[in-house]
Amino acid sequence: MTPHLSLHCYLQDAPSDRPQRCSDVTLQADPATLRAIAHFLLASADEFDLAQERAGMHAHLQDAWEGWQDDFPDLVVVAA
Repeated sequence: MTPHLSLHCYLQDAPSDRPQRCSDVTLQADPATLRAIAHFLLASADEFDLAQERAGMHAHLQDAWEGWQDDFPDLVVVAA
């Protein structure tokens, strides 16, 4: 499989119908939150690996993390 990575984002306070391509992303978080994000990414990768059909597969951090707070931005991963 060829490696694939693209980053897309919605800018805060800038309405948009579709996410925009981002050249980079900065995560500002405490170590426990970074570990929760890492766990979410690893679990999502495992789930995508096990899927027979990945088309349309995606996961939201806000749905997977019990420590989620309403003022956090969502992190969505999409299977390539």
